[in-house]
Parts: sequence; C-alpha cells; structure tokens
Amino acid sequence: MLPFATFLSLFIAFIGTASADIFMVNASIPGSWVDGQPINAAGQAFWVGSSPSTYCPSIVGTNCPNATAQTIIIAGFSALDVPGGQQIYVNVNGALGFTQAHSASVPTGAYIGGFFNLTYMSNCSTPRTVINWKSPDGSSEGILACPTKPSGPNVTALYQLYAKTPAFNLTNCDGGVLLGGLTATYLSSPAPYGAWQYI
Repeated sequence: MLPFATFLSLFIAFIGTASADIFMVNASIPGSWVDGQPINAAGQAFWVGSSPSTYCPSIVGTNCPNATAQTIIIAGFSALDVPGGQQIYVNVNGALGFTQAHSASVPTGAYIGGFFNLTYMSNCSTPRTVINWKSPDGSSEGILACPTKPSGPNVTALYQLYAKTPAFNLTNCDGGVLLGGLTATYLSSPAPYGAWQYI
C-alpha cells in the first residue's frame, strides 16, 4: 500500500457535491505550508492564500453585501448577489476560472463539473473527505497549486489552482504542489453572500 502522502492530489469542493451545499474551501495537504490556506477568487482565477477580489457598483449603494474574507461557493457557482451569479469552470489548460458577472459564457472546451468528494483512509489518522477533480474520460485527475512569477523585485510568488486536465502541460509549475484536495467548511443556510461579484 502506498504511503498516505502519495495519495494526495488536490482538493476543491466547488462542483459535483450536494447541490444545495454552501461552503468555503481550503487547500488540503497535511504537512505542507499550503495545508489549510484559503482558496479565493480573483482575476478570473482561483488562488491559494490570497484575498478575494470583489466589486459592487455604486448604484447598488447600501444594498452592497459586506464582502467576506473568503470566497463563498454554492453548487458550482460563487455565492453572490449579482443577478445570474458566476459559474465555476476548468479551462482546457487546467486553470480553474469563473465567468464574468452577467454572463454565462465559458471558454471554448472548458469543463463544467468534474469535481467529486474523495475520502482518504489511513491507519495513521482519521479519515478525511476532500473535493478533487477528474476529467470526463477519467484519464487524468487532481488539483495543483502552481506558482506564478510576478515581475519586480521583492515580490512573493502567488499559487494559482489548476486541475490536471488531459491538456495540462504547464512547464512553469516547478515548485508547484499537488494537493490532496480541497476541504470544505460548510455554512448554515441562509449563508451570507460572499460579495456582489468577484473580479
């Protein structure tokens, strides 16, 4: 039997779980600096440990929800006040993304769904259930946190979430982390909106 750490791939509880679940997710890879880091939406992508990027138009005024410190998700959509919400998808290259507000348009070939619950069993610890991703044809699975290379001196690399799609071939994912999945923190209903919209 392979060691527990070998089974770790990445977790995201975004899509494919119970349809009415409202939750926030954190990276899961015990023993790593990434473990427990919040996953947030910003720049049409999902990031490990950064803050969410939100917007509320001035016309909404005092009806703007208080943006939460972490992205909130409901049944494959970001939990937002904006009409229509924002759908979560996986690009052909593996980058997790979300639609613009007021649009259902996703990139050509993007995957909708593919997220599933996975329970890790070990003689050394209690069982853990995480969210993971698998391609529709079953040929690849897992979630990675890949470092970006921001320009400029004294800048810290950010880690963007990718699913291991059949076309995933990110050559600059050196130093990346194959996550054991995403752990979900479920919220009671009615849960607050995470923001008006994520940008």
